[in-house]
Amino acid sequence: MNLSKTRPPIKSILGLDIGSTFVKAVVFDHRGRALVSAARSVPVRRPQPGWVERDALATWRTVADLVRRVTAGRTVSAIGVTGCGNGAVFVAQNLRPLRSGILSSDHRAVDFVRRDPVARQTAYAGQTCSLLHWFRAAEPVKARELAYVLAWKDFIRAKLTGVIATEPTDAGAAGWLDVARRKLQADDPAIPPLRESLASGGAVTGPAAKVTGLREGTPVFMGCIDCEAAALGSGVSRAGDLSLVAGTWSINQMFADRLPRGRDLFLVNPAVEPGRWLVLEGSPTSAANFDWAVRTFAGGSAARALLLARQARRTPILFYPHLPTGEGAFRDLDAEHGRGEMLRAVIEGVAFAHRAHVEKLLAGGSKPRRIRLAGGTARSPFVAQLFADVLGSKIEIPAGPEIGALGAALCAGVGLGIWPTLRVAQEVAVRIEAAYMPRPKAHTELTRDFVRFSQVFPP
Repeated sequence: MNLSKTRPPIKSILGLDIGSTFVKAVVFDHRGRALVSAARSVPVRRPQPGWVERDALATWRTVADLVRRVTAGRTVSAIGVTGCGNGAVFVAQNLRPLRSGILSSDHRAVDFVRRDPVARQTAYAGQTCSLLHWFRAAEPVKARELAYVLAWKDFIRAKLTGVIATEPTDAGAAGWLDVARRKLQADDPAIPPLRESLASGGAVTGPAAKVTGLREGTPVFMGCIDCEAAALGSGVSRAGDLSLVAGTWSINQMFADRLPRGRDLFLVNPAVEPGRWLVLEGSPTSAANFDWAVRTFAGGSAARALLLARQARRTPILFYPHLPTGEGAFRDLDAEHGRGEMLRAVIEGVAFAHRAHVEKLLAGGSKPRRIRLAGGTARSPFVAQLFADVLGSKIEIPAGPEIGALGAALCAGVGLGIWPTLRVAQEVAVRIEAAYMPRPKAHTELTRDFVRFSQVFPP
């Protein structure tokens, strides 16, 4: 490819990823190389069993501080935003949050779940539409001030630009969208107006410029839900390529050129580019379980946890990674097992959950051409090799510190006209850091345990 034809006349693009665990800000150059990055967690509160919240304004202040840090001395010419899907931020007309924001692993709205046959997201308690029903029923006084219910990325983008809107990928996951027609099918006044994912989401306002250090008027693009941003930042684009993300959720996804019909899938969502769909199987059964194990068995040190797990022998212990839903459990644990064996079982359980979702996603289909794995723990060679052994497939690890933020930056670059399509942007910007081949003996041994695991998973 002649890069001179695609080199943009800009200095850098800022990618923001408003995750459910960490907030990340990364400045990329025109070749997708990370120039500087920063990440920080925002405290999550659990005031009641099943409730998972965080302060929306504290999240905004964290974003503003990270942006000021990574853009110091740099001219940012465009901004792309992605973020965790579902959950909810309830705001008044002036973007004032009416209560703590809610994350998608929350369970308070279990009695308000409603299945809409036009939407293609499996209905669940942490879905935005379920939470909106709960809010109006449980907090009617606050609900009288409600202007909009926003996805997390849409709230942050609105704080940057003053523009309140959503786009098809978050609207589809939230249950608002007729997925086949790519149009809002719900008429609730709290649903924000719809814009396309690659469209303008406004420009940085004067007040936002003061707190972030950004240049007033910097263009901000609508962006997309974090699962698709991770697929884009991983270089996955063709049908038959798989994107796996080991984050708070176990994300297992691929793109389709035709709308899948007649299959019970967790999510069939409109993709960023019209005429394509993102097909996903997942559950909150991934790296959040490892984070718990790190705190519980390794004194908060992920490096120590990985070392203990790598040094431990394989045992019959099984771990069912449903801790975020209150249904996590060990099986076949006895007095001879120590921290290392338990940590290894947690990581294997996470990989088994991914395999279960991949098998459902590919049911009746052909073996994937390639699998790319992202997420913080995926950068561990031990974990990446374990995924290759569990899945029995080659695993590729994309290069770079924050794959979701890169996906958001690619969307901004295409929106600004730097690259003509997302596929061209991926060809320029995405590189592979490492690859892991499955080991036949380990795959056979792990498959025996996966069969036992599958008798219980999902609960």
